Amino acid sequence: MQLIYLLIFWLMQAAAQILFKYGSDHPARWLPCFFGGHLFGVPSIIFLMALYKAMNPNIALGLGAGGAFLSAQLAIAAVFRSNPTGLQYVGMLAIAAGMVVFTVGNRD
Repeated sequence: MQLIYLLIFWLMQAAAQILFKYGSDHPARWLPCFFGGHLFGVPSIIFLMALYKAMNPNIALGLGAGGAFLSAQLAIAAVFRSNPTGLQYVGMLAIAAGMVVFTVGNRD
């Protein structure tokens, strides 16, 4: 169940960031996308809170925040064709590796 909560949280965070970016492109879309982004972003915290309850909170935050960042970066790159550089992809891999190390290093 924890993996499902993580995936939903990551997807909702990525959707929120796509809407925020889309709204920033044109003044007429700013307000609808602002509210649309919050429509996904705010309720996503329910899943993060469920993760806090189900696992070590440090691990929950590390996986949640790290995965949300990575999923948002990849979604923005795909949807808006922002073409991250090779070094930026190395940074994303380093974050993913850090998430693994952080989880493996859990004392529980």
